[in-house]
Amino acid sequence: MTTGITLCLGVFLLLCCFNVAQGELAVDCCLRVSHTRVLPHFVRGYQRQVGGNGCDISAVIFITRRNRNLCAPPAAAWVEALTAQLDKERKRCQDRALKRKRCRTLRF
Repeated sequence: MTTGITLCLGVFLLLCCFNVAQGELAVDCCLRVSHTRVLPHFVRGYQRQVGGNGCDISAVIFITRRNRNLCAPPAAAWVEALTAQLDKERKRCQDRALKRKRCRTLRF
């Protein structure tokens, strides 16, 4: 009986410690956005950051050819145009199974 209680208490403490450790994981977020336009030939991909999911602001994170992250405002017209262009290019590469240099460097 005592062994069962000790085992249950041990499992409970282990789960509590695990949940606390998960809550302290660092999330890589954009803290601010730049309104400076990013040239398409520097960009190889993008991802979207949603505010409230561990990050304070919403942003589009452009990934450059040198693996740098550039944070941009998601509602800006030039950001929407660039993400649409990258989506179109990625789809064209996938549909045609192209192996051109540009297709190999795209990342999503």
